[in-house]
Amino acid sequence: MKKFITNNYILYSLGIIFVFILWVIFSSTLGGGNLYFPTPIETFKKLGELLSGSYIYLSIGWTLLRTLIGFLASLLAALIFGLLAGSFRSVYIFLKPLMTIFKSLPTAALVFLFLVLSGSRYAPVYIVFLISFPILYESIVGGIKSVPQEINDVLRIDTEGGLVPLMKIKVPIASPYIIVGLASSFALSLKTTIMAEIITGDTGYGLGNAIRAYRSLDPTDLSPIFAISLIAIVIVLIVDLVGLFITKYIEKRK
Repeated sequence: MKKFITNNYILYSLGIIFVFILWVIFSSTLGGGNLYFPTPIETFKKLGELLSGSYIYLSIGWTLLRTLIGFLASLLAALIFGLLAGSFRSVYIFLKPLMTIFKSLPTAALVFLFLVLSGSRYAPVYIVFLISFPILYESIVGGIKSVPQEINDVLRIDTEGGLVPLMKIKVPIASPYIIVGLASSFALSLKTTIMAEIITGDTGYGLGNAIRAYRSLDPTDLSPIFAISLIAIVIVLIVDLVGLFITKYIEKRK
């Protein structure tokens, strides 16, 4: 019984079931059909209709492409600055004001700024970069700083420093922290991309564009909005599970 209770996959599945129970309760309590809070049945019915056409798949592809471009660019920048800041306190202090600014910038203000500078199609990419960069940076810095002091002392004595011990020893030790940061920042990046697509008003493909289009077609029916949101949630859940598997694999290899 104890093993059943502490099994991560069982708990994760029970958590998903609990979410659906809350969903049923809210939809039945609020009422109003699809106007306020569509039921799971209506949402999945609409999801089936959406998945039967090509538009939603193109929208998923374009949203993921915009997210990945901004996310990978921010990951590269975060690796460079995060490894330096995690290894050298002077670099960390020097970059702290800049990171504070990045974390404090209102997302909506960034949307309008890049909408003017780069146009509606590319604005989500730049916004994702600025939103995910500080999160990835902090996770990398935290991971590097979590390396035990005795390992740092050994590296200081047995090596001449440089990138080799940093990449071969410190980064693998810090990898669980980095992976957690990757999963959480990707989820935020995806949400940011969808929000930016909604606000920018781009008429091309994208989950945010799809939400705006279906909302304008029938403001009294929120089931397509819930269905598209469910697609985004499933993508994030898959990323979380992949991150969990990788973290478990790394812990077993230690």
